[in-house]
Amino acid sequence: MNNDAPGYGLAHPVYLDVPMMLSFLAHLEGGFSISETETTTASGARERFLKARGSLRAKLWAVGEGSAETEASTQNRDETQTESQTERHHTEASLFNLLYEYLNEDNQVVRIADTENLTDLYSGQLVELSGEYLGNPIEDILTFFDAFVPYVAEEETEKSQASGAQTTKAQKKRSGNPSVRAAASQAPTQASGNNESEDMSWMRLMKRMSQDIESAPVHDLLFRTEHGLEAVITAASLYYSATTTEYLRAGEFRVIGKVTKVVKEGDAINLTRRTVLGAAGPDVAEDMISGITEAEGFDLGVANPIVSGPAIQILPMAIFI
Repeated sequence: MNNDAPGYGLAHPVYLDVPMMLSFLAHLEGGFSISETETTTASGARERFLKARGSLRAKLWAVGEGSAETEASTQNRDETQTESQTERHHTEASLFNLLYEYLNEDNQVVRIADTENLTDLYSGQLVELSGEYLGNPIEDILTFFDAFVPYVAEEETEKSQASGAQTTKAQKKRSGNPSVRAAASQAPTQASGNNESEDMSWMRLMKRMSQDIESAPVHDLLFRTEHGLEAVITAASLYYSATTTEYLRAGEFRVIGKVTKVVKEGDAINLTRRTVLGAAGPDVAEDMISGITEAEGFDLGVANPIVSGPAIQILPMAIFI
């Protein structure tokens, strides 16, 4: 987003690490409250008790008693018998907008767009980038696998039932040497058994990796900026869902978070590292992904599972638009 654009520039997070956001905001505000109660008398006068630390902007309602030197209070009263109360609340998204405004006002966010911006970066810096969501190749393949397998299983069941019916009918019509009949029936069964064994091994591997992804505490997401910089975003599963993936798919979003690694040239990040495949090394991961995506009848446009440097890894506070 262009910060000079007209309007409020409100941000809508599709992923938000709430504890990280609240801890940053609480530090800047000296604590905060997410609600305020306002009492209005029948005459229209208001009774409000406001506290604000003198050194803070206090766009939120500050909490804590503090000392008399750093806090001031005002109180207006108009005693009547009729009163009404109004309670105002902040949402997690509105708190993020407030924090984001603070960070921009104080120039506390480093904006990155290409590999040249990585030169002076170090772990722990707060950065922001805007880029296209490329997903995670192994997660995309496993998602396709989970959706595709039920259809294959159903088709194989129908074929097996049809084949069994035909074989039974043919056997009733055959007569003669029993050994010939046995050889004729066993040969295709053995071949079928070998293929089935390979298929089952493949299915078990894919199912195991799918379980690994589902139980992983972190999701690796790949973004690419307009200038080609690749960023691996390590999103917490607690705040990430299938809905988040659908929002992100084929879109351009902004990411703000802490740098956890600047990937130098010659170094790399393996996006299959959250599965059993990650332990096999980058060559095995690339061969497996390419073997699936390049198979006849498949057209899965997924990213390379190995992100080579120069690149960056970020622990995100928010992914937003």
